[in-house]
Amino acid sequence: MAIASYLRRTSDRGNFSYRRAVPEDCRPFWGKREHKESLKTKSHPEALRRAAQVNTAFDTKVARIRQLNSGLALPTDQKIQEAKDILFREGIHPQQIPRTKAEADKFFERQDDWSGQYLDAVDTKNGYNSDGTIWTTYHENKKSPYFVAHEILRGRQTASIIPTLGEATDNYLKVNAEEANRTPHNQHKHEQRVRRAVAQLGPLDTEITDYSRLKARQHKENLQVQNPTWSNNTLDRAITILSAVFASAIREYELATTNPWLGLTTPVGEKDISTSEDRKNKRRSFTPDELRNYEAALANLNEEARLIGQLMIQTGCRTMEAGGLLVKDVNLNTNTAHIQIRFNRIRKLKTKNSVRDVPITGSLLDTLRDYLARHEATSPDAPLFPKYGRDGGMDAVSALLRGVIRKRLKITDPNLVPYSTRHTMKDKLRTLRTPEDIQHRILGHGSKSEADGYGDGNPLAYLQEVLVKADMLDSWGL
Repeated sequence: MAIASYLRRTSDRGNFSYRRAVPEDCRPFWGKREHKESLKTKSHPEALRRAAQVNTAFDTKVARIRQLNSGLALPTDQKIQEAKDILFREGIHPQQIPRTKAEADKFFERQDDWSGQYLDAVDTKNGYNSDGTIWTTYHENKKSPYFVAHEILRGRQTASIIPTLGEATDNYLKVNAEEANRTPHNQHKHEQRVRRAVAQLGPLDTEITDYSRLKARQHKENLQVQNPTWSNNTLDRAITILSAVFASAIREYELATTNPWLGLTTPVGEKDISTSEDRKNKRRSFTPDELRNYEAALANLNEEARLIGQLMIQTGCRTMEAGGLLVKDVNLNTNTAHIQIRFNRIRKLKTKNSVRDVPITGSLLDTLRDYLARHEATSPDAPLFPKYGRDGGMDAVSALLRGVIRKRLKITDPNLVPYSTRHTMKDKLRTLRTPEDIQHRILGHGSKSEADGYGDGNPLAYLQEVLVKADMLDSWGL
């Protein structure tokens, strides 16, 4: 039925409200025949928008009650919500405590009465203690929302509501999607990675508190045995995903436990600062001959992919940093031509220190000028490379550049990839004995002000000199 059919308007003040009959099979649990809720607006379009939200909540509650009536266990978050609804319906939820002492006394009496009725309905086992007193053990159904409601009254909800691995994963993906604001393509990829990592951990109906620190270490060891070709970076990514899922569950469900995955990734001291990779397993650089052949082979690609590849070679930038440039990020009419690497709507950057200005040198400068002259953009906010400055475009250009190495150059070494141009630039800068803070300035690490003491007050000019020398090198340390 259309949402508009649930709208009603008061005759006196003209405000809209939502009114919908509660299905007959849900009325005993719901506690009423009709759901009424003020929408607090006189505007019909706004009333429709608010009614849509209320209607979604109504349908969700109907589905929850029917699942409960069927005898199936509710998901943890729905079980908590149903428990709260029970207490609010009875007028005994802790948030409903009255302000006056007399009313509060009656409120606590109603809580005690409800608690007594609940315990009377619970299966019990009795016996006698050695001193003649009677002991009683309650066999409560912990999957029931009434059990959760009783736990809320007793102030023990947090210790009792533990999500399963599947519930924790779903909750993490929902919360993380709201915070990260990824494109649909990237969000889909992220969800695939998360579910793949979680699926390797165990059954989804396992409560997350079943995973101890010992089990976490055992899982990491199992991953290493099952995937002998994984580098430490790949293993770290899997552990980081699990750590994020558990951290989210601990926070959202207010669990009194620690995250068993913390500290299981490769220590920072064993990683290369400029590339963020494990020093023992990082991708290698191009040799001088390989780099010359790779740059020559780029000529066989389409113009946009070729320019992205050249930018990566001459600046050491990441694939996404080059492919995600906007037209306004290219400044060729200044004293020192450069690109501005910034966060934008096309792609994010790895860290806030990745924000930087990098000079353009050599033949790439003329190539970019010619490209911009022939491709006039309608807006400075338009993608510099429309073919790849879109959702999923970075994967496409990465695959194309990787194909140059594997198919055209016939290099099968898995440690040589398009991203190796970044490692190559790092090696070139080291060969030139470039100060580390300048290396970070070029590659996107360290603060923006670190190079301000170079180049007579023009840090970009100094960086340009460094990159010109790097481009002229015919050998570098590997």
